[in-house]
Amino acid sequence: MTPADPLGRLPTPLILASLALLTVRIIVAANTGLTDDEAYNRVWGLAPALSYLDHPPMTGWLIAAGRWLLGDNPLGVRLAAVLAPLLGTLLAWRAVGLLFGPKVALRAGWYTLALPLLAAGGVLMTPDVPSVVTWGLTGWSAAELYRSRRANWWLGIGLFAGLGLISKYSNLFAGAGLVLWLVASPGARHWWRTWQLWAGGALAALLTLPVDVWNWQHHGASFTKQFGRVGAGEGLTLRFLGELVGGMVGLLSPAIAVLAAWGVWHVFRRALKDRNSPEFLLFCSIVPFASYLLVHSLHDRVQANWPAPLYPAFAVLAALVLEIPALQIRPALRLARWALPLGFGISAAFYLHTMHPFVQLPGTRDPSSQMRGWSDFATLIEAKRAASGAAWIATSSYATTGQLMFALHTHAPVAQIDERLRYIHLPPVPEAVLRAPALYVDLARYGALARLQAHFGTVTNLGNVERRYAGVIIETYETFLLADPVLPVLQPVE
Repeated sequence: MTPADPLGRLPTPLILASLALLTVRIIVAANTGLTDDEAYNRVWGLAPALSYLDHPPMTGWLIAAGRWLLGDNPLGVRLAAVLAPLLGTLLAWRAVGLLFGPKVALRAGWYTLALPLLAAGGVLMTPDVPSVVTWGLTGWSAAELYRSRRANWWLGIGLFAGLGLISKYSNLFAGAGLVLWLVASPGARHWWRTWQLWAGGALAALLTLPVDVWNWQHHGASFTKQFGRVGAGEGLTLRFLGELVGGMVGLLSPAIAVLAAWGVWHVFRRALKDRNSPEFLLFCSIVPFASYLLVHSLHDRVQANWPAPLYPAFAVLAALVLEIPALQIRPALRLARWALPLGFGISAAFYLHTMHPFVQLPGTRDPSSQMRGWSDFATLIEAKRAASGAAWIATSSYATTGQLMFALHTHAPVAQIDERLRYIHLPPVPEAVLRAPALYVDLARYGALARLQAHFGTVTNLGNVERRYAGVIIETYETFLLADPVLPVLQPVE
């Protein structure tokens, strides 16, 4: 800390609340099944690689580390997610305090802690976890730079921005925000003349080499998959924008969302009035990514978790807006009193429903249903495999593949027949196993019979198997015994 540091120590109540929520997250993470994406992400952690088809490598590396420390169980897979909110709250408090003072910092720390997004992100291990943390570390370094005027902070910014780029491609927008600030803020332009800025940029670029090399080796497959979304979707429509706003209100909690929306105009007006102000730095950190998401939502769906790195900034807006004298009125203050109860209440409901659902709906209308019923389902599948004489299990979706690989553990090999580039990092399935009969398992609604008959001379229907929880059918899977392959069993990787 610099001599002029206004913050001092992190407030004890915030520390105690963070530790209490850490305990809750550990309990929830250890006692709930993996989501489909988590089960698939675990496959990355089985054999850490330079990168993967769907995302950069950081998530896979963190899962590998968690499994090494705690074992191949839900808590091991989720260890990084469980610990991340501790750092997130500290970063929010520190960065906001440097820019706006201790009063706003304390409120922002509490609002960040109460975000339902962090409740879910503190249990579910997805690429959003390292993305949000590295984005926060980059923002904290920028706040230290702004406050101290020490050029060496550009090296920290480069380090964390680079780590963000090997966490999730959307972290490119964190760098875009910094460039916007450097260009548009008169007081920031002198940084272009410092060697530390350029060294930080070089460090960020150097850290992306694993992703660059992987894409070079595989004809840019990951870049094509992710950046190809930019022009995809339907024609101009407002339908997806409504979905995005609704999802964000839920993940922010209604009170914090309204306070943040209330503050956008007032805070951004102040930012544009004084482009050397800390508000302008906050403005620049939000605008590039928010603009992209807005444009994308006008022609295609934006999942509510995609803006995850921006949620802490919205919490800061909600905290900061109450410092504006014009809004220190009874409605705003009354709404602020509900911010923490609503945020923590929604988070508590999420935790309780995840562990013990209030109502188990049939099908997949409840997103948490994908976490349930896999152990019993895997037992049924293993019994059917043994009875049929199949040597391995074939699938045709990453979700079923990941869930069965986790649920079956040391039993027969599980391999997805198509999209083999998803699994290029894993040891190849032995040819002797592939020549043996296989048990095909996947969702009945996929209707795989015709595709299977094109690849196997013998396809025997073994009936459907249901994945259930509390007696309610979640999904129905069809099973076939496959033998006499007439084409390469596994789709060649191009």
